[in-house]
Amino acid sequence: MYINEVERVQAVQRYLDFNLERQKDLQEIVMLASVICNSPIALITLMDYDVQLIKAKVGVDVEEMPRNTSFCTHAIQIDKIMVVKDATKDVRFANAPVVVNNPHIRFYASANLKSYDGFNVGTLCVYDTKPKDLTAQQLECLGALANQVSHIMELDRSLNQLKKQHDSLREIARIQSHEIRQPVASILGLIALMKESLASNDSECIDLLEVSANQLDERIRTMVNHINDQESDYTPA
Repeated sequence: MYINEVERVQAVQRYLDFNLERQKDLQEIVMLASVICNSPIALITLMDYDVQLIKAKVGVDVEEMPRNTSFCTHAIQIDKIMVVKDATKDVRFANAPVVVNNPHIRFYASANLKSYDGFNVGTLCVYDTKPKDLTAQQLECLGALANQVSHIMELDRSLNQLKKQHDSLREIARIQSHEIRQPVASILGLIALMKESLASNDSECIDLLEVSANQLDERIRTMVNHINDQESDYTPA
């Protein structure tokens, strides 16, 4: 198993939820991979602890597969494109259910999907029911498409993170404005009472305190309004 499997799966968790618009981009990439590699089955997968999660697919109708018999389990352990020309002649896969039973897989090739911090989180892979090989150009295209998937995944993760941070900032501003403005209001109330009872020669100090409290209140209002303006301008992709 991967030497940093815990950290690797933690990286996988960051990419599980895709924006539907970017899901369409992934679907287009698996279609291209299928055509370029002349293979009836193409998948984009993420490798969780025990399951291979399928994020986009052509040629199959499944959402996940067990990892213990998966070709991709072996693929993510190396940092290059993996090719299995004939699974029946490879001791790692000859007895795998998808080889022995339907759909009787014979050929497999995959390029890894990488997280921004260097973990192999999944694959772009193609399968065929007959033995074969890919040309150097096909392998290069498969790798290029996998890089595009990685970029799309990272874009989606970054935008999701930005939205969470933005929502958190708004909530902090809301709480802080309430908790800070409440004592400011109390101070202003006390100032009003003090002005009624103090002698005139003390009024300058009270006036200065009142101005400071009003300035603090105005700064809090400005901060909240600024964040609310950002919210109205914020349009996540």
